[in-house]
Amino acid sequence: MFKKIALAAVVVVAMGSLTACGSSENTVSSAGGSSAAAVETTAAPAAKTSGTFADTITFPSGVSVKVKPAVVTAGQYASGAVEGKIVTFDITVKNGSKEDLNAALMSVPKVTYGADGTAAQIASDFEAKIGGSVLSTVLPGETQTAKVGYGIPAASFKDVRVEIMAPSFSDKPAIFKGAVK
Repeated sequence: MFKKIALAAVVVVAMGSLTACGSSENTVSSAGGSSAAAVETTAAPAAKTSGTFADTITFPSGVSVKVKPAVVTAGQYASGAVEGKIVTFDITVKNGSKEDLNAALMSVPKVTYGADGTAAQIASDFEAKIGGSVLSTVLPGETQTAKVGYGIPAASFKDVRVEIMAPSFSDKPAIFKGAVK
């Protein structure tokens, strides 16, 4: 008898907690007096995860990122340049969230070019302050920019893709595509 009462109490508590979870849903009563939860079918719009180099992409957390490309002539001691040129990307991260952001991995993008998605190699020119720039902890409301360089053949300047890691592993990366000049 005690086991039946204990089991009934557990079921009542479980049902009560489930009802409490769903209490924000609207209810619809039918003519027979029974009620059923109305399910809202409007889904939140999906976050934009890709765009052109003119775009700013904002993650669900409020962190935003933009990428500005430029082509520069490599200096005498540069490494990784292709055809004497380095394509630089200014990666700007703004922390619009309420949490501190460790943005170090956001400053190491995956860069590819051409129709076949060839991986670009990292390039640096320390005299021109290209390379060695890494984002650090970005406090809420702050903005940081890192400049990174990659070797890309001039024939592929029209088809470049930059993938920036999301601030959270559960979010998709930000992808920027377009031509560099």
